[in-house]
Amino acid sequence: MTQRIQIGAVFIIIHLSFGYLVYPNLVYVLTKTAHWEVVMCQCFLELVLIWIYMKGLNYFPENDVIDIFLKMGRWAVIMFLTPFVIHLIALVALNIRLHTEVIISIFLPRTPYWSIMALLFFISVYTAIKGLGTILRSSIFIFLIVFPLVLFNIFSSFINFDLNNVTLGWNSPPKFLLNKNFCYLLGFSSFLFLGFMTSKTKLTFRPFFIAWVSVTLFFLSVVYIPLYIFGQEPVVVMTHPFMEAMDSIDISWFSFNRQPLFFGLSLIGLVILANAVILWMIGRIMQKMLKCSKGESSYWIIAFSVIAFIFALFIPNKTLMEKWFLYSTGAQAYLMIIIPCTIFIYGFLSKRGVVGNEKK
Repeated sequence: MTQRIQIGAVFIIIHLSFGYLVYPNLVYVLTKTAHWEVVMCQCFLELVLIWIYMKGLNYFPENDVIDIFLKMGRWAVIMFLTPFVIHLIALVALNIRLHTEVIISIFLPRTPYWSIMALLFFISVYTAIKGLGTILRSSIFIFLIVFPLVLFNIFSSFINFDLNNVTLGWNSPPKFLLNKNFCYLLGFSSFLFLGFMTSKTKLTFRPFFIAWVSVTLFFLSVVYIPLYIFGQEPVVVMTHPFMEAMDSIDISWFSFNRQPLFFGLSLIGLVILANAVILWMIGRIMQKMLKCSKGESSYWIIAFSVIAFIFALFIPNKTLMEKWFLYSTGAQAYLMIIIPCTIFIYGFLSKRGVVGNEKK
């Protein structure tokens, strides 16, 4: 099994982790008809940015994103990667808090949320400290467990479909492109981690196209399943439309007739791996930025995970948490445009000898 397949699995898992809970709500706000148009525009823009990112990374074989910014100069590392680290810490905190709230509502309504958060944090931090090899191997393990559950959730929902609830159409011109919520939606494109895995594995565009197609189909399913079950007007007022869609399914012939159980199990695997990848990225940045040894990077992972845990612990309420999560995806959208484009332009100019590399 090649590392490219493992990285493709990580790509899908991170998208599923971020896309399950908030993604459908943003699409419902953007349009009342032709929801597929919004999803396809967001996914197509992601595909273009992935191509730019990989093209830029391929100008510097055996170098990751941090090495490339170090070639530009230490000022570039501070200017581009310091805000990125701050954003990642906030993303870890909000992601785990958001998922914990949903997991508790499904499985453990009497359990204090800090205990669930501590358990999820501990597993994520341990996986991140063990390094990239452990993350990639874990990704296949989690993918093989979670993906059948996701498919089961999707296909079992067909029994509650009412085809009269949705009519596929076409919005022309697509006004949602100018809406700020589309920027938040673009932030669900989680591909920046690819640039941290290029020092040992050369990434090519074609294998990730298959992963991208899988993610696009998943986004279409999480948007359209609640629509086909409830219709447009009820879903816009729901907090978690996909979870409520799962809760509406009753399969009397199956021993586990509550579909949210499978949904909750999926979330546990997804959030652990997604946060492990983010914490590992933080450790890599701090290790190379401050020229630490590999062992010392684990101290940074622990330190920043503690900060993220405290931040998650003191988020006052659910409304504020979802509002901050949206801001975080806005920052993600900004970074996923700035970082790939900067690397591509710098690589293009370096190849033609217009700019030189700073000596380390």
